[in-house]
Amino acid sequence: MTSNENLSEFTLSKDWQWLPLIGWTAAGLLLFASWLWPVTREAWDAFDVWVFHVMNGTVAQSDIWATIWALTGGRRFDVFSALLIFVIYLYYIGSGDFARFRHGLAFGAMTAVLLLVIIVLQRQIIAYPRLSPSLVLDGFNSILSVVPWSNAKEGSDRSFPGDHATVTMILAVLWWLGFTWRFGLVGVALAFFFALPRIAAGAHWATDAVIGGGSVTLIALALVSGTPIPWRIYRFALKPVDWVLSFWIRFADRLSPEGRDNVNPTRQVLRGMCIGAADLIPGVSGGTMALILGIYKRLIGAIAKLDRELIGLVARGQVLAAARHADALFLGTIGIGVLLSLIIFSRIIPLSMMVTNLPEITFGFFFGLIAASIVGLLSHVHMKGAGGWIWIGFGVVLGLLAATMVPVSTPDASWFIFLCGMAAVAAMLVPGISGSFVLLILGKYTDAIEALGRLDFSFIAPLAAGVVTGALLFSRAISWLLDHFYRQTLLTVIGVLGGSLLAVWPFKDRHYETIGTKVKLVRADPYIPSDFDLTVFFTIVAVLTGIFLYRFLDRLAQHAEAESI
Repeated sequence: MTSNENLSEFTLSKDWQWLPLIGWTAAGLLLFASWLWPVTREAWDAFDVWVFHVMNGTVAQSDIWATIWALTGGRRFDVFSALLIFVIYLYYIGSGDFARFRHGLAFGAMTAVLLLVIIVLQRQIIAYPRLSPSLVLDGFNSILSVVPWSNAKEGSDRSFPGDHATVTMILAVLWWLGFTWRFGLVGVALAFFFALPRIAAGAHWATDAVIGGGSVTLIALALVSGTPIPWRIYRFALKPVDWVLSFWIRFADRLSPEGRDNVNPTRQVLRGMCIGAADLIPGVSGGTMALILGIYKRLIGAIAKLDRELIGLVARGQVLAAARHADALFLGTIGIGVLLSLIIFSRIIPLSMMVTNLPEITFGFFFGLIAASIVGLLSHVHMKGAGGWIWIGFGVVLGLLAATMVPVSTPDASWFIFLCGMAAVAAMLVPGISGSFVLLILGKYTDAIEALGRLDFSFIAPLAAGVVTGALLFSRAISWLLDHFYRQTLLTVIGVLGGSLLAVWPFKDRHYETIGTKVKLVRADPYIPSDFDLTVFFTIVAVLTGIFLYRFLDRLAQHAEAESI
């Protein structure tokens, strides 16, 4: 294990630097003093009132804004935002070479220690009782009055300083100094956007973030750039990091099939999270995501290797050979990512809630993602005359047939839930055909999401058994097709993706009926909007975001095993 740091990306101070220490500390104290001094306090108060009325006014302007703030202003979103920051960090350190990954793990440990100490000290030293704007100003628009299910925080008697803003602003500074200015800008953007929901809800003043968070961040910058304390914590963290990585490399080499790269587990976990999130959205396929990420053939092949030969190896006690045969390390890390997504998007930020309350924006995002993936895949396919277009046309027909199916009422017995699991996983394994959409057609999508959210194993157990059984059966058929008719299969898959765009077309008149005690979608009629309103604007933004995410995922796929199309 090498011990050389990537010094080109690491600029924390290794010695005492009095100029930045004194300068940044003074800047933080002056910023805080400008809020206390009566002359400048007037300007800050005027700024607070203006920002509050602008942001909180959006609640009354549009139900979409109110729903967005309802989704992003509660404790659940706090957990989600922390996980999102963690995922972005893992992606960044995992997308470079092994030196960056090693540096990133040690740097992450140092960051966690610094943040813990700074937040504890902030709460002990800066204890300023300040009522939030919702409790002080007139003209407050409550999100709860527009969105009855909202859990957004709308008031506080101790709003100063903003803890969330402090954490994200310090992260931005550390990412800037510890890695690159571009990664630092990502942190700045996160700090800005994560501060908005609480301000819009009336739970925080703008100066809670600008003054409170800003002052603490400047003093933290003095600590990082003017003292060797962070550097020493980093150096101390390198020792356990090197031990863990040495162990992991030996472990991965022993369990990986020849020629397979499993050294960096973060990449596969992140890919698994993308696949898991896609599987939860009706109309979006986990197989599609695996194809976009460049691991589709490997994933199908690994699942297909859960066969008699594997059982024989295990029976003979050849556990390592069995693990290499099934590419178990790859499947395991992908599976961890899928499981994390299922937990996050069923218990923390339920995607079913977003599909129900922001359908245009949610489906617009996936429409852009899938449309961009079709264009990207077509650019790598050799059509070879009219035959290629015939296969694509065949796929389009299959995709349209799947997209135009109508949900039906079905039994709730365990045997039927088992069959639903088999049908859903068969669809999940085929790009362009959504397992969630199959569950929706069979009347079990809402039940499945709710069962995952409350851990109802009377539903989860038969569904999981069906998923496992279906995966073992259908993966072999798909693997055979890929081995013998690879080009034709992929051309058909691209066509299915094209046909499936109808299923995720964002603008639809959705019709719901109460069946028993549950409200279920029974029909969705697509239309083209005639007016350019806020819904259309946000949907276009979501489509563009999906296209941008494809480029992001495409870069992640470049680290996967190359596939010839």
